[in-house]
Amino acid sequence: MFPYIGGKAHHITWMDPLFPSSFSTFAEVFGGAGWTSIKSSKVEVAKTRIYNDFNPLLANVYECFRQDPAKLLAGMDAVVKSDAVIYKDFQKQLFVDLDWNSIIAGDFDLAVKYLYLQTQVFAGTPLSEKNVSYFCDVKSNGKYNSKYDTLKGKLSNDKIVKRLQAITAVEKLDCIDLIHKYDSPDTFFYVDPPYFKMEFYYSKDFPREKHKELADTLANIQGKFALSYYDFDDLKLFYPEDKFRWHRQSVYRSAATRSAKSADYAEKSKGTEVMIMNYSDYSEFPDNFVVE
Repeated sequence: MFPYIGGKAHHITWMDPLFPSSFSTFAEVFGGAGWTSIKSSKVEVAKTRIYNDFNPLLANVYECFRQDPAKLLAGMDAVVKSDAVIYKDFQKQLFVDLDWNSIIAGDFDLAVKYLYLQTQVFAGTPLSEKNVSYFCDVKSNGKYNSKYDTLKGKLSNDKIVKRLQAITAVEKLDCIDLIHKYDSPDTFFYVDPPYFKMEFYYSKDFPREKHKELADTLANIQGKFALSYYDFDDLKLFYPEDKFRWHRQSVYRSAATRSAKSADYAEKSKGTEVMIMNYSDYSEFPDNFVVE
């Protein structure tokens, strides 16, 4: 829905065919910007849809998305975009003065302020208590709509609004607690944790021990899961290839690199994403498929 590190906006085209053929409950365990909940065609048919993120500011945004997108849009319209003074004021309010433990999901004023900040930082890097002024970017380049205006356009889109309002519940639980709460034979969990050794970007620590606990939990659920990672040495210890299905996907790192004029630069921008699953009812891509 909006820029956020690790967002899967450009990955749904290859991820969707790898999702199970059917499920009645969908849970996005690390919701982030919520692209999977909003763009996946398979998620669209799930009767129960859960968005979860341990960042209470994100959970609050999605509760406001779910409750009344028009009210949130009106609040965003009332704030002058790309104003450095407003930006710095909102930063102080949310990341210095605010007690995050006091946040109750459904606070529209708070959601407007967080989205104002999040749509005006470099590459969607999440702000947190640990990096209050990280890559502030309040200027619009004039050629394209600002990220703030782009998000407002989405909140005016009937199809997107319908998807937002179809979210059944918004949670701000620890990932393990969320999985235990919603696990069933008819549940599909999409799991996109903070990538290993990149956890410092996020608002809550996620050490190696937590990655291992998550793997142990997923190995024993009743439902199905698909987990996104990049490959690293410990991953095969967490999710042995003889017990789980692995899919490696060549992707471009961003839309900008996909359209780069230099073929050499575009080639160097390719990366590999890994999807790990505990089920087999999905469609494989050819080995040479690259997401465009």
